[in-house]
Amino acid sequence: MKALILFFFILTQFMWTNAFAQNPAQIHSQNVQAGNPLEDNFNLKAGISLSRFVQNSTLIPSPHKNESESKNTGFGFNTSAGYKWSYWEILFASDALFGKLNDMTFKVENQQIRGDGSFRVFTLSPLIRYYTPYSFWNRWNIYASAGPTWSLHTFIIVNNLNNTDFDHKKRISFENRGGSINFGVEEIVPYKETHPAFFEVGYSYMRSHRIFIVDASDFKDVKTLKEGASKDFSGHYFIFRFGITLF
Repeated sequence: MKALILFFFILTQFMWTNAFAQNPAQIHSQNVQAGNPLEDNFNLKAGISLSRFVQNSTLIPSPHKNESESKNTGFGFNTSAGYKWSYWEILFASDALFGKLNDMTFKVENQQIRGDGSFRVFTLSPLIRYYTPYSFWNRWNIYASAGPTWSLHTFIIVNNLNNTDFDHKKRISFENRGGSINFGVEEIVPYKETHPAFFEVGYSYMRSHRIFIVDASDFKDVKTLKEGASKDFSGHYFIFRFGITLF
């Protein structure tokens, strides 16, 4: 985590020293050359994601430690599909993230389930993105985006710390709703065939809407054991994304 913070700091300082404002016409005029233009066109992007989660659930209170909070790092990939104009873009973006789970407790069927394991997160967000008239080095266009977020968090308890009858073949999944805001830069190129790159930092908040308990002992026939309304899980996370425009 410290290395990630240091990387962001160096990148920001390095790029900011070379930043300057451009006339909007100058930024976007480069996209009218021969080829498949970026503007007034559809696009598909993909890349790698690195996130830091802060997750909360209904836990056993402790006077010495806030056991309701668990901090975890996730790695994965991102994809998006959208339509871009000169300054605006409408897109659907998703992240698939994976990570380790350390000492987290859930309240399921009136029993406390505490343990270590792993988690999987899938998010889907319809976003509106605005490309500003500012750039770095006449090469990286600054943008911002925001929108609602739907996510599914699945937790796999491997090491049961309080010896309940909840075994590692069962999964706890939360369907969450929330929102996200993102800031980034995208490479200014004349057309899509050059596969412009992007770098982005985002923040998202989520709160559970439903909970699912599933039996995954047979991966060919995953069974839902229980489902119902839930407001016992919430959290937020910071995420760094980088990738390219595929086409």
